[in-house]
Amino acid sequence: MSIAKKSETGKVNSFTAKSLVDMAGKMDEWIRMAAAKGRAFHEFESEWHEMIHRMANLGTGLFISLQGDGDLGETVTTDEGVTLHRSAEPVNRPFQTVFGLFQIQAYVYARGPKKKIELRPVDARMQLPPGYASYLFEEFSQCFCVEQAFDHSLDGIARVMRQTLSKETLERINQRVGWQAEEYLDELVAPPAEKEGELMILTGDGKGVPLVKPDLARVPIFDPAERRGNRRMATLACVYSVDRYQRTPADIVAALFRDVKDSTDRPPRPIPVTKQLTARFARERDLGTRPEMISGQIEAFSWASQRIRDRLQPKQPLIGLMDGSPSQWDAMHASLDPDVSLRVLEILDILHVSQCVWKAAKAFHSHRGHQEAFARERLERILSGDVKGVVIGLRRMATVHELKGKAATEVQTVCGYFTNNASRMKYHEYLAAGYPIATGVIEGACRHLVKDRMERSGMRWSIEGAQPMLHIRAIHQSPNRDDFYDVRIKTELKSLYPHKSLIKNYNPCPA
Repeated sequence: MSIAKKSETGKVNSFTAKSLVDMAGKMDEWIRMAAAKGRAFHEFESEWHEMIHRMANLGTGLFISLQGDGDLGETVTTDEGVTLHRSAEPVNRPFQTVFGLFQIQAYVYARGPKKKIELRPVDARMQLPPGYASYLFEEFSQCFCVEQAFDHSLDGIARVMRQTLSKETLERINQRVGWQAEEYLDELVAPPAEKEGELMILTGDGKGVPLVKPDLARVPIFDPAERRGNRRMATLACVYSVDRYQRTPADIVAALFRDVKDSTDRPPRPIPVTKQLTARFARERDLGTRPEMISGQIEAFSWASQRIRDRLQPKQPLIGLMDGSPSQWDAMHASLDPDVSLRVLEILDILHVSQCVWKAAKAFHSHRGHQEAFARERLERILSGDVKGVVIGLRRMATVHELKGKAATEVQTVCGYFTNNASRMKYHEYLAAGYPIATGVIEGACRHLVKDRMERSGMRWSIEGAQPMLHIRAIHQSPNRDDFYDVRIKTELKSLYPHKSLIKNYNPCPA
């Protein structure tokens, strides 16, 4: 696409505009003819899509051509008194848009030959991003690649936007937008206080992501319980609020065993609101004396700590709801402000307790019916506040049954888990107070945010690719998506064109 030249009268040549008008007339004629011939709608829609794209391509080319060639004279002087020199010839810049790839040819300015370009008048006038693609193309491309593999995304972009680009280009766009998403997530604005629920919940979990071999050595394993192999843990942290919802131990047991129960007389379960979510890998941070690798748990919970700092009301209960991983609880408290850390009421996820009870049931019984009866009875006792009695009973049964080998180890592990977490298992108190006791929000996030995209068959990620992808997915699965795409443009443009004042009198196409 060449830049339209000015005529001696100062007017821009209008051959492109005439082509646009001619095409509009042909499109009107084609629509009427298709209707008269009774064309099938799917045929009409397919051809119309092609025609709209060609017209949009032509219109975009016209808009770009009307920007002129960016010639401000041989030299310009910045507000700081620096002299910039015009390039000897117009410089070509490929520019991908949702309506096609264009070649923008325009003069640029620098302090001298082979010096850094400091002013692109045409770019500044159109407020273009620094990358290869337009802001809208970057946004649209993420709608494809955050949900499916890059190869499949390329196919979708080709079919919908009629654009062909390389996988490497799409990956670069994803990384650029991903790091902008991290900046946005780090500066999330607290929701209005009136939209918060009665309880503030802080929850977290870890999910392994398969990495390419070179990156496995770059990311140390901080948690001894983390599995070795081709995965490294991304830690998810979520802050949300919810209203109280009182239940009984019998209600929870019925839900765990999916009993059919008429609940029409109960009020509807409150929905978690104002969810803010992130997923972080370990990363190197410069702490002043030397770079140091910080665990993903500290990264994620430090982020969550800032959200808590912005949102927590003076008398609002703060609940930490997680599984029994000691490293996660330690990271949570290490990241919170000391006064806030003291306010946290720790609750152990009842779903993990249920899994442990089932392990004990299978150690004692082989029949499914007996296992279920065993698990149901112990869970109701635990939910009623009798954790100590359940542990004593399990140990006594293991002795009476003379358990050996794996079965004995399973029961011993379960008893140790319950004993270590007894202070987080006062479920009778939590239920009476209307507190949540299950980590459905973060468990769902592990699946939707990480597993559904990062663990597809054969996938291996670099850290530079995986972390930006998780940032964008966190944005796309939140109510902040539209705001993010607006804010990133405004934020970038504030610093992108420091010499924009130099083009205030540049008007290649006067109205």
